[in-house]
Amino acid sequence: MPSCLILGLLMAILMNPTNGFSNNIERHRQQHRSDSPSWLATYASTPGIKNMSNSSTQRSSPSNPSLLFSESSKYHRRNNGLSRRRRWLVVDFDGTCTQHDTTPLLPKLASFATRSRSSLSSSGDRPKSSMVTDREAVLHEEEEYDHKQDLERRLSQFQQLENEFLKRYDHAKASLVTNDEQSDVFQMEEERLQAIHAALDALDEPSTIVTRMVSESRVLHGLGHADSNELEGMLNIHGVTTQQLENESDDRIEIHLRPGCETTLARILLSHSQSHHDKEIIDAASDGNYPDCLGWSLAVLSINWCPALIEASLVQPVLRKKRSILNQIYCDTEVPIWSNHVDGEGVVTLHVPGALAKRERIMELRRCLEHDFDDTNENLVLSMTRTKHLIVYVGDSSTDLAALLEADIGIIMGNSSSTRTIAEKWGIEILALQDRRELGFDLDVNNIKTGDGKRKLWQVDNWHEINLMLEELDEYWKSNSLSTPTSNE
Repeated sequence: MPSCLILGLLMAILMNPTNGFSNNIERHRQQHRSDSPSWLATYASTPGIKNMSNSSTQRSSPSNPSLLFSESSKYHRRNNGLSRRRRWLVVDFDGTCTQHDTTPLLPKLASFATRSRSSLSSSGDRPKSSMVTDREAVLHEEEEYDHKQDLERRLSQFQQLENEFLKRYDHAKASLVTNDEQSDVFQMEEERLQAIHAALDALDEPSTIVTRMVSESRVLHGLGHADSNELEGMLNIHGVTTQQLENESDDRIEIHLRPGCETTLARILLSHSQSHHDKEIIDAASDGNYPDCLGWSLAVLSINWCPALIEASLVQPVLRKKRSILNQIYCDTEVPIWSNHVDGEGVVTLHVPGALAKRERIMELRRCLEHDFDDTNENLVLSMTRTKHLIVYVGDSSTDLAALLEADIGIIMGNSSSTRTIAEKWGIEILALQDRRELGFDLDVNNIKTGDGKRKLWQVDNWHEINLMLEELDEYWKSNSLSTPTSNE
C-alpha cells in the first residue's frame, strides 16, 4: 500500500494514545473532511511493490550519488553541483509543511484525475503526451463516466484496507510497547541508535502487506498520469500568499500549509538570488575570488507517494513567492523531491519506504557534500576542504526520527507523542527550540552533540521559530566568513 498513506494513520493514532484507536481515527478524518484513511510507511520489499531502496544493504558511494541527484541536476558532481552549496534545509512534507497529512486525499485526486482524462477523451482533446492504459480505454469507451460512483468505490476500498492495517498494526504496536528494554542498557551510542532503528523498522513492517494490497486494488489508478500543473488545478491551497489560480472552486481539494512555511522556505532561497551564477564562481575561482557558500539549498524528503502533489502544493508556491519578492518572472532554483512514486496504474515504487530510508538520504547527502568537488580546479578544491557544511532536517513524526538524529540539527514540528515516547525510551533529549540559548544550542555545527555523545533534538510549534533560528545561523556563517558576499545577478 502506498507508504505515505500508512504513515498518516500512525501519526493520528499515536498523537493521543489514551483516547484509543477509534477516537483518533475519527478526529483525523474530520480534520481532512474525508472518509479515506492514512497509513504507516512501509519498509520491506514485497511482491507487487517496487522497492528501490534497502538502506540496510544498499549504500551508494559518494562517486555515484544515484539516490539523490540525476545527471541533469545542477547538484550532480559532474556539474560541480555541491561545491558551493554547503547549507541544506531538508524538510518532510506531510504534517511538517502541511497542517494535516495529505495522503488521505490521494484517492480523491486519483478519481479527479480519471474524471479529467475521461472528459478530455470525450471531447477528443486528450494531450498527446498522456499514456492511455487498457483500463482507461474501457472507461472512456463507456457512454458516461460516473465520477461519483468511481469516488465511492475508491473510498470504500480504502476503508477495507484501513481495517486490515489496524488489525496488523495493533499487534505490532502492542509488541513494541511491552518491550521493557530501556536506554540505560546501552552503554554505547551506537548500540542505542541500533535499538532505535530496530524499533522504527518494526513499526514499518505491518504496512508492507497492506501496501501491496493498495497497489493490487488500483485504488490510486490514474493518479500517476497527472503532472503537477494538472494537480494544482484540482487544489485550493491555503497558507500561501501568491496563488496561481485567482478564483477558488468548491470542486477542488483543500490543502493547508502551516503558517510561515511558505515565507520561511522562500526567504532562505533568496540567498541564491543574491549570489554569483555557477559559471561566474568557477571563473572567479582562478583568481581566488569566490564565495565559500551559496547560501541555503532546499530539498523535500517524504514518504508521500505523489511527488507531483508535493511539487504542486509546496514547491511551486514557494518558488512563486520567491519570484514575487524579487519581482522576477522566472527563476531556475532547483528543489529536489526525494519521495515515493505512484504510476498511472496505481502501483507504488518505494524509493523512500520508511524511517531508515529517510536516514539513508541524509547520510547520502552528507557523503556528497564531503566528496563532491571539481578535481580539475585546484583552488576550488583547496577552498572546499576549509568549508563546513550543515544539514538541518525538519520532521514531525516517528518516521522522521532516524533522519532527525542523522542531521546536524534535527527539528521536530509539533508534539507527536509517539516520537517523544520512542526518543525518551532510548535517552534522546527533545528540547524546546525557543529556549535554545538557555539549553546549550550551539551554532557551530562541529559541536552539535552533547558532551556524552548523545544527540539533542529541538521541538517547535510553528515555522516562525524555525525562521528565527535559520536567521541566527545566517549571521553566524557571515561572521565566520562562511557565507556568500552579496552581489547582483
